[in-house]
This record gives sequence, structure tokens and C-alpha cells, in this order.
Amino acid sequence: MRSALLCCGAALLIAAGMPASAAGETPLGRWLAPDAAQHTVSTIELYLEGNELAGRVVEVVDRDGRPLAGICARCPDELRGRPIAGMRFLWGLHEKDGRWTGGKVIDLRDGLTQGVIANADLEIDGDRLTLHAYLGVRALGQSRTWRRAGVAAVDAPR
Repeated sequence: MRSALLCCGAALLIAAGMPASAAGETPLGRWLAPDAAQHTVSTIELYLEGNELAGRVVEVVDRDGRPLAGICARCPDELRGRPIAGMRFLWGLHEKDGRWTGGKVIDLRDGLTQGVIANADLEIDGDRLTLHAYLGVRALGQSRTWRRAGVAAVDAPR
């Protein structure tokens, strides 16, 4: 009995010293990404492509929960004119010290920046994930916070 308790205690100490993602927090799965400016919520699926993390848009809904069928009018090359739902927009992230870094992201929001490809990093904190996108200087980038789908309801922005 005592050896079982010591073993469990050692496992807890080892897990406490691990980076968050190694201790059980994973970016894999579905996330809800609200966009207050567009009055939408996107469902995002993060998955592995080999050792790299990638993401695709599952669906985009409006403030009333109705699916939107947008296209990426300003995306580069073969992505131009394709439906946003189902599109791979995030790729190439590698895990390092509990963070996912070194990836790329395409801005799929309507407007002047649609189709711009930027650098991307992700951090996970429980049921929240922060995507930080930047061109050149990381400090001048933008961050978006997503919530894990199914953990807590996220209403569409009003």
C-alpha cells in the first residue's frame, strides 16, 4: 500500500513539473472562436498532421446561430473563392515548452486583411486557447481567445 502511495505521489510531482500541454491539456478537438466585429462564432477543429498542429473551420454561424456560407474572396491562389467552412487555415505549429509555435495562419474574416498569411503561436490555459498572429514583430500582433466547444456555452456576439 505504501509503495502504491509513493508511486502515485511521484507521478503527481512529475506531472506538476511538466508543461501544461504535456500534463494533459491538449489543443486537439473543437474550439469556439467568437468574432465580435463580424457578429459570428466559428467552430474550429484542431488536429495533428504528423507532428504539426493544424486547424480547419468546421462552421461559421451568425448571432442567431444560423450557418453562414461565406467564401474566401481574397485568399491566395487555389484557396480563392473556396467555402470558408471546411477550409484549413492554420498549419505548421510545433510544440515547444508547453506552447505551440512556428505556424502559419490565414485571416479568413471579411475585409481588407482577408487572405493575409501571418505567423501563429498558440497557448492553452484550461478550456481557453489563445491564438496570437503576427507579421514580422510578435509584439505588434493580435491575439484571439477561443473556448473549448462543449465546455461552456459561448453566445454569438451581439
